[in-house]
Amino acid sequence: MISISALAETLPDVVKICYGESDQPTPEFICRAAYDATLAGHTGYTHTAGSRDFREAIASKFHELQGVRADVPNVLGTVGASAGIFVGVRTCVGPGDNAIVISPTYAIFATCVEMCGAEARLVSLVRDGHRFRLDLDRVRAAIDRNTRMLILNSPSNPTGWVIRADEQKALVELARKHGLVILSDEIYERLCFEQNVAPSIARFDPELEHVLVVNGLSKAYNMTGWRLGWSIGNERLIGLMTKAAEFVTSNPATMTQQATIVALRDGEPYVAQLRADYAKGRALVMKELAEIPGVSLPDPEGAFYAFPQIEGLKDSATLARRLVTEGGVAMAPGVAFGPSGEGYMRLCFAASEKTLRSALERFRNFMLKQ
Repeated sequence: MISISALAETLPDVVKICYGESDQPTPEFICRAAYDATLAGHTGYTHTAGSRDFREAIASKFHELQGVRADVPNVLGTVGASAGIFVGVRTCVGPGDNAIVISPTYAIFATCVEMCGAEARLVSLVRDGHRFRLDLDRVRAAIDRNTRMLILNSPSNPTGWVIRADEQKALVELARKHGLVILSDEIYERLCFEQNVAPSIARFDPELEHVLVVNGLSKAYNMTGWRLGWSIGNERLIGLMTKAAEFVTSNPATMTQQATIVALRDGEPYVAQLRADYAKGRALVMKELAEIPGVSLPDPEGAFYAFPQIEGLKDSATLARRLVTEGGVAMAPGVAFGPSGEGYMRLCFAASEKTLRSALERFRNFMLKQ
């Protein structure tokens, strides 16, 4: 995926819908909060896990949205959700272990597992009509005595899949039976098109005995470059992760912590408007892709990606390069999200209507010539 975006940057007149972020800036009220915090002297170190008021704000929002109680010792602030994922995996997984990764998904999960000397066992979602679903039999078959963690991302990058309540409950039951930790990346929880928030798997493990939730501000508040995320888990696990984070990143940027408090407190109207804007982009993409022969799109239930399957496609990386050089549009190849992503392409609809219409027209014209 990086090679495709790098190629697109070298060529003129390429419409880029390959990136995992909006084309809009961070809202002014959050920028102002960081500026004010800096002037007020929030420029030094905090506790590795973040300041108390910052962690209280996260715990309070988690309870407000998900109905699961958390307190300051349950929260670790991190330099982006990515750092939370790495530290979580590093704390739970080591050489000789394995971790199950629900795929296709963002490559960070399997990479982190492998960096820890463990085996990443990819368990693919099943295409079921207009949506994806979890195959619990495949999950069960992948677990053995060396399995330490199960990793999932819902709403999902790249598929748009949103895990169902019965699937969440079944995974928690498996975690209890086998003594696993479920690392649940819920960074897209606010970008759900069936309801205001995608329910957290923590609802089925309110004591957080087997669930570690990773989240952040990047996607729902257009703050990808601010690098602010967090993990929520039981006090023992968060304590161990905090010790690891101390020697990796220290604390998240202090003024960004203060901006986070403001974002979580005052940002609901902004998040609602953003979700409505993305819903329009989603509708446009679904309509236009449905009219291209040989293209089949599972419904994007959440996040801001469409993951169309291309009939007969065996090499999505080559198609992605050709789309850039011959079609003038940059999309991510499905294989970048694991072997089960082959045959698909990913596009991001967190873009203006003008950008999306241009990209989709170029994609349609290219595909009609094949």
